[in-house]
Amino acid sequence: MKQYISGNLHSLTNIGKVRETNEDFAGARINAYGQLLLVVCDGMGGRNKGDYASKTLGEGLIKAFLDLDKQFEKPAQATKWLYKTANALNRKIFDKAKSDETFKGMGTTLTAAIIFDSHMIVAQAGDSRLYILKDKKLTQLTVDQTYVQHLENVHKLSKEQIAVHPERHKLTNAIGIRYNALIDIKTYEYSGENVFLCSDGLYNNVPLQDLKSILRGNDSIERKGAQLVAFGNANGGTDNMALVIWENSKR
Repeated sequence: MKQYISGNLHSLTNIGKVRETNEDFAGARINAYGQLLLVVCDGMGGRNKGDYASKTLGEGLIKAFLDLDKQFEKPAQATKWLYKTANALNRKIFDKAKSDETFKGMGTTLTAAIIFDSHMIVAQAGDSRLYILKDKKLTQLTVDQTYVQHLENVHKLSKEQIAVHPERHKLTNAIGIRYNALIDIKTYEYSGENVFLCSDGLYNNVPLQDLKSILRGNDSIERKGAQLVAFGNANGGTDNMALVIWENSKR
């Protein structure tokens, strides 16, 4: 049975206390068919470059989603659309970097979710994250595509070692760094869970327990977003921060 999704959305970025520019993007929209898109992109490459990459990808995905001429009926349709659209934007970023020397080396992470009916399709490239909140339990669904995460996967580093490793920010994947994007896309069953996306600038500066406490609270999502950014800046604000909060009203 088709269901029009209903709930509250909030997206927010913050420059932090160290960076000179804000290269993060956060966006969330419900389209004409009652289907939902959530997006966080964390640009890389320095002044203007990372900003161009993240906005090109994030704004491009949202525009294409709102311009859809029909709704997704099955997860496979959404998966195909998400990969095709993100890869076309990947090539736009890649070509810009190749044709303009000042944009050389730019790229961006991508964490995105499409939610409709009982499905959630999640796309991942890089180290931004997606969490779900169910029964007061916060669960990370995405896997960081980083050098240190690879070392943990092969049992060469512990989570505690990762947290302080000097190369913990080194990505193994991103959008815009190659002609054909490598995007991990998975389908999950969706039963009304609240969803939270963020860039590494937020989760590296907000301890997990504080993240859980704020998201599980009863404040408005706007207040929750402001609290998370305030915590991040109070703990150093070492990077740009981006977040998206979705709270389903039917829970």
